[in-house]
Amino acid sequence: MEAAVACQSEQTAFDENLAAFKAFAPHLYTRLAAIESPNTELGLADDGGLDLLFRGQGLYGRDAVDFTQDQMREFFAAPTREWIREPDPKSLEGETGSYCGRLVDGLRGEGIAYDPIQKSKEGDFLVVFGIGLGLHLEALLDEIGPRTVILVEPNLEFLHQSLQIAPWRKILDRCSAENIACTLLVDRDPLKVAAQARRLMQTNNPALLDGVYFYTHYPSSILARAKEIIRHDLFLAISGLGFFEDEMIMARNAMANLARGDVAILSDFLPAREEPAFVIGSGPSVDKELECLAQLSDKAVLISIGTGLRGLLERGIRPDFHVELENGEGNRDIMRATAADFDLGGITLVGSLTVHPGMVELFDDAILFLRERVSSTMLLGAPYQLLQPAGPTVANTGLISAIRLGFREIYLFGVDMGTKDAGCFHAKGSVYGAGLREDVSKPNRSFAGNFGGEVSGLSVLNWSRHVLENVVRFYRGMVRVYNCSDGARIEGALPKVSRAIALPDTAVAKTQLKQEIAAGLTRCNLTIASKLWDEQGQISATARTWARIEEVLEQAAAAPDPDLAWVHRLYRIVSDEQERNPFMASFVFGTVTVSLGCTCWYDRRIIDPEQRRAFRRVAIGEFRTLVANMKRMLIELLAEIAARLPAS
Repeated sequence: MEAAVACQSEQTAFDENLAAFKAFAPHLYTRLAAIESPNTELGLADDGGLDLLFRGQGLYGRDAVDFTQDQMREFFAAPTREWIREPDPKSLEGETGSYCGRLVDGLRGEGIAYDPIQKSKEGDFLVVFGIGLGLHLEALLDEIGPRTVILVEPNLEFLHQSLQIAPWRKILDRCSAENIACTLLVDRDPLKVAAQARRLMQTNNPALLDGVYFYTHYPSSILARAKEIIRHDLFLAISGLGFFEDEMIMARNAMANLARGDVAILSDFLPAREEPAFVIGSGPSVDKELECLAQLSDKAVLISIGTGLRGLLERGIRPDFHVELENGEGNRDIMRATAADFDLGGITLVGSLTVHPGMVELFDDAILFLRERVSSTMLLGAPYQLLQPAGPTVANTGLISAIRLGFREIYLFGVDMGTKDAGCFHAKGSVYGAGLREDVSKPNRSFAGNFGGEVSGLSVLNWSRHVLENVVRFYRGMVRVYNCSDGARIEGALPKVSRAIALPDTAVAKTQLKQEIAAGLTRCNLTIASKLWDEQGQISATARTWARIEEVLEQAAAAPDPDLAWVHRLYRIVSDEQERNPFMASFVFGTVTVSLGCTCWYDRRIIDPEQRRAFRRVAIGEFRTLVANMKRMLIELLAEIAARLPAS
């Protein structure tokens, strides 16, 4: 009778938990409900306790409850966490750097002491590697109190068995009631797990990543690899958020480029072409390929990217297209120096609408595109298609541009994503090799080589490589990509040594090719832009957003004992604005988010409660200054845009 009651109780718990998954994760519910004859089962360990068995082998090897309790005690005695380094006002951009500098001055002025080594128990992010029977989950929530929880489990059957034991319904109801962002990743590919975890960190207030908790429940090579990647690339979750001053530059550059007249826009996918395309970067391996590139230059379309142009021109190799992504004056100056030393005639620039107008002036022809999520794109909006993913590096821009231009057979040269020669990250003829720009690359990762061996590189190049792989995977069957670079392996791009390249003997009719491409491009100018820009609507929407931000800060300033609720409220506002008012969000999201991160970094390292309260008053006051500065500059920019656009 007791066994029957216990069995009925387990079945009731299973059914309730499974039903909870139907609302929490419908895709997992379907997979879990479909399991009829699992290979795993609940059974007894040698000590008579509960265990999770697979072909007679126990996951825990002893009572799962005792195992979990012992593990929890060990973990909280010395938790695994990752900490963000102290913010440096000098290295932070624009208003963020100024805000951080004023925070530091405020700390000193108020005599507030903080300990960079002292770490608060508080943690907004919790990543759990391994669910097993899930006996640890509720206690982790109790002890840490996270705002974002990422649960990783490579074995679906473990999750299935946990539905009989773990209080999933209670856990999921709690996450919903307390606004805890909880996501369960069930995947056996550590790269996919790491990429998904990074996206979740980026969308759930990356300002609060400092002190993220990493809890490992059971040994697994899949979990260990995913954890290694996530920890090593943690900074990528707070990279590429954008910053206010950069968006101001991009908006102004876009308006100046449109003022040139009818601008050719790479919007729609152009018809597929038979001609092979070489995308040529400035990785060190390109030096030994220059002879091959010279011999094949008339049989393929040559597309140089970023700093790869100068090295080609130095060897008398003239690309047909040159791709640029960045918008700064530094890139313009580098290109001016290149134009002064070499003739750029016959080369068509393919660049973001946000590139410096002085860059565009150096080329006879230019094809511009709209980047994702930036101010100039939000300024114009429809009907143009975005070129994405155009970043994080110009290598990504080069590949996706070639695909959008219609090329279906693409060879990568000098797209090394690292180096086999420590200390040499760029080709000799590049602006780095020529001494026109200092190379500050400092390798911190190792990757599998394209032709064997290992390549050392930077985390940002690892990010860029992952994006390249995603593009190759997405366009598989439509585009063939060959990696001829002696650098990092790019999954999906077939490794090919240059001597094995076999091209038709017929030379490419490049003049005709460019004419056909030009005929398929969309056009834009200031008159068209004026019809796309809702001036009054944007001014009103922006004013409403500023009012919401100012109200939060005003309430925080009036609080007698300020907490950090204003930090979370501000992030939610700028995050929501990415959907409600994307133009304004493109300006403020990154700067507000990183500045909030600076605030929390210091707050968590101030030991004395009264000094912490004093710091929060300083932070609120300086944040109001930050907001006032951005508001003033954005109002000025809106007035500039209105003045440049003709009346529609």
